[in-house]
Amino acid sequence: MVCAACGGGGGADDSGDAGIDAPAGPGSSEVFDTTVVRRFELTMTPEAWNTLEADPRAETYVPADLRYGDFALGNIAVRYKGGIGSLATCFDQSGNRTCPKLSMKLKFDEYVQGQRFAGLKRLNFHHMNRDPSMMKDRLGYGLFRAAGVPAPRAAHARLIINGMDLGVYALIEEIDGEFVEDHFRDLDGSGEGNLYKEVWPVYNVAQPYLNALETNEDQNPSVDRMVRFAAAMQAANASTFRAVLGQWTDVPTVVSYLAVDRLIDSWDGIVGWYCNQQGACINHNYFWYEQVGSDRMWLIPWDLDNTMMVPSPIRTAYNMPDWNASPSDCTLRMVFLGFYGRPPACDRIIGLMAQVLWADYQARTTELLAGPASAAALEAEIVQMEALLMPEVMTDTKGPGITAWRQGVADLRADIPVLRARVTP
Repeated sequence: MVCAACGGGGGADDSGDAGIDAPAGPGSSEVFDTTVVRRFELTMTPEAWNTLEADPRAETYVPADLRYGDFALGNIAVRYKGGIGSLATCFDQSGNRTCPKLSMKLKFDEYVQGQRFAGLKRLNFHHMNRDPSMMKDRLGYGLFRAAGVPAPRAAHARLIINGMDLGVYALIEEIDGEFVEDHFRDLDGSGEGNLYKEVWPVYNVAQPYLNALETNEDQNPSVDRMVRFAAAMQAANASTFRAVLGQWTDVPTVVSYLAVDRLIDSWDGIVGWYCNQQGACINHNYFWYEQVGSDRMWLIPWDLDNTMMVPSPIRTAYNMPDWNASPSDCTLRMVFLGFYGRPPACDRIIGLMAQVLWADYQARTTELLAGPASAAALEAEIVQMEALLMPEVMTDTKGPGITAWRQGVADLRADIPVLRARVTP
């Protein structure tokens, strides 16, 4: 299956929302070339570096200059990233840093309006501290894209700041206005619709959707479609859900999303529900794109840190039922960091997806297991990355080290049959 919104990945003319690329700069297809580990060198003043290091959890931008091969771009912005997830967990209760490297975000138009690099407004460098194989980001996003789901591109890159080699990162495409224009302009004529981050269609008022907007924030945006989408989803029942979902989404793409999400066992994605003590629950790490001129919503995956873990802590440590299990008890249970969890199917939409789309999900899973998620296809990906990363790991002093990396790759190879078997119909 091919998703009409899953194009993108253009070359040097990736201009997105009328941004300005410097002359002779690279194209995004080069930047995300998976056969090469690109070098990104940042230079910043001691004052900027000290500000960055003083409180990484503040996620404050500081100015820097970028060199990429022979190409230079000045006056960009840099900050650490990760919020309560991958950033907060890199510090102990006394505030001491415990991770060898932190994820970073580069923003090219913070100080120079419209400035772009390779047609991009932002770039993400993910630390992969939870993944000693250093391969899961690429595998996961690659599977989503191969399944026809609009998803970020991912590659590997090396990051150097003021001559300090910070090692190998997963280079992840940002989901922003540039991303949706690149991926959806052929579908709706512009790719300039609303983009929402981490807001599930359960609210009957506008403010939660306005708060979640990632595009069009300064253009007096209307979120009426999202409010109506939520109302339709909440009013649907088992006999009407497929038709309602089909009115608002491309059902095969939603099913493909579920098939990949469950194959990689993402326990901090759309089926992972985390709650406060008052019972307010949310899920994480996804976006909705609202197609221009049409009641059509597209689900986009994000942040694959907590995937492909065998055994999955959400089930083994927290005794959480799988996404399709009809819950007999929706009582909150303590999970981690003071948060509570709720069984996935206690959410009305997830429950109806599991009930109504189960046959579609199984059929799509079977297709993926015979195609891009076959044992042979995944092994070929691992072999390619293994050869690519070996020399990088050997010189990455902030990475897992060659012994731990080799063990991580061996563990990943051993885990893939388990992941495949768990979803095999």
